[in-house]
Amino acid sequence: MPTPFPASSRRLFYSPVTASDFPALLDVYNSNPDYMEYAYGQRSVSIDTICQDHAENAGFADSYSYCLRTASSHPPIGIAQFILRNPRDGHPWLGLLMIARHAQGNGYAKEFLDCLIHWYRENGYTSLHLGVLEKNKAVVPFYESCGFAVYEERFSEQLGRVICMACSIQPVL
Repeated sequence: MPTPFPASSRRLFYSPVTASDFPALLDVYNSNPDYMEYAYGQRSVSIDTICQDHAENAGFADSYSYCLRTASSHPPIGIAQFILRNPRDGHPWLGLLMIARHAQGNGYAKEFLDCLIHWYRENGYTSLHLGVLEKNKAVVPFYESCGFAVYEERFSEQLGRVICMACSIQPVL
């Protein structure tokens, strides 16, 4: 059993997503219309999409879904979904990291990734994987700057071409 995920990092607070967060998360999702179009085929989504997305992530064993906040009482500025063991390949995966448009460019995604990788390291994991939709490949350099490298491309009927990336996690000495 892993240690609990941290409640905070330097500037961010992390709390498990609950149904009461869905309306605020709808704003986070819809502030990223290009990604909504890539992932869902439309530039904005409804609360039902948030519910389905959350339920799909919760359907994986050892899955986590966290709100990212700049203060513990503030509305979320982002969401992250990750799992300890993807049933398709046995590796831990980051399924979603989305920051609200107004909060992008402040280093929040990097801060969360650093915290996530540190947590995986503390719990004995040696890699973290993620997939980037080909239509969203502009984010690949960001992930590369965080230590991820492309290792293959896959095709999904639902999402099209997906660029698979992994980050090697060095053990705690």
